[in-house]
Amino acid sequence: MGSGFGITCNLPTTGQLLRIKDDGSLLSCTIAEGFQFILVVILRVACFYAGAMFGIASQPIGLTGGIACGKSTVSSMFRSQSTKYTMKKDAFAIVDVDAIAHDILIPGKMGSDCGYGRVVKAFDGADIFMKEEEEKKSEEKAKKKDSHTIDDAKEDDGDGRPTIDRRKLGNIIFRDTKKRRALNGITHPLISKIMVKQMIRENLFPSSDNTSTVAVDIPLLFEVGLAMRMIFPIKIVVACDEGVQLERLMERNKDLTKEQCENRIQSQIPISKKVQMGDITIWNNGSMDDLKKEVERARKEVTDRSHAVMNITLANAIGLGGTMVVAACGYDIIKLLAEHSSILQCMMGGDC
Repeated sequence: MGSGFGITCNLPTTGQLLRIKDDGSLLSCTIAEGFQFILVVILRVACFYAGAMFGIASQPIGLTGGIACGKSTVSSMFRSQSTKYTMKKDAFAIVDVDAIAHDILIPGKMGSDCGYGRVVKAFDGADIFMKEEEEKKSEEKAKKKDSHTIDDAKEDDGDGRPTIDRRKLGNIIFRDTKKRRALNGITHPLISKIMVKQMIRENLFPSSDNTSTVAVDIPLLFEVGLAMRMIFPIKIVVACDEGVQLERLMERNKDLTKEQCENRIQSQIPISKKVQMGDITIWNNGSMDDLKKEVERARKEVTDRSHAVMNITLANAIGLGGTMVVAACGYDIIKLLAEHSSILQCMMGGDC
């Protein structure tokens, strides 16, 4: 045992170690060699654990949910540190996919990743632009709004070209499947590319000293396919009852009829199925205080999972590795003593 580590010791004893040569004869080696063997085993266990930990840390958390379920509110709460454990770096760095989807339609903002020109060409002749007065209101609203997203370029209000009205664009693709596929074919690769760049950058060079987890706020996580789901080891679903969801959507979008709201909800995977597909569920049926408690519970669960592999901590892993080594070596000693009774007499001080 142990030849793969460069040492052939079987077990440390109170004095010396027993070692078996190729011809079957017994020799002894020093305590130092025995500890060297155990140290190598422990270091290998620690390196394996550290590698697994790095792999998990490099993968972000997926944050999704149904329309009007409160995902944006939850995302905002995750950006702040825990109210209970202020000394811990448990704030989430949020990569906002909706913000990315908005920015790639602003002419000139995202450089080579801008999708404005291709979208305008694909929807040539359609009414997809904001009117002048609507554009001014949109610009004023954007200036007042606090931005918490991880930007990939400098702020840019455009280069003078007309602004795409996302609501008008949405109305078109909602009615026309062919147009929806055309838009997705343009925007999805760009969104994915920018999302991955921001994830990697935030993992390697965190934008805040208080963050230890990167989460991607992605509304249609389950709708976009298996490949996207595979990126996220932990998927958090923000959910509420269907009746509450419809009521909130109608309250938020007063210009939509009840039927239009129902159609928008039905265009997504049912929230009950998303809950089954997710790993952690944050229920948002009650008050804001209730939601904060749910967020803290989810935060703790994510933090616990991020600091363990299969719920085994570093201390547990090293302890388990050491125990296995000692147990295996102990078995070897007992077996040797049973097979060579003369060894026992030698160890007890008799003639060797």
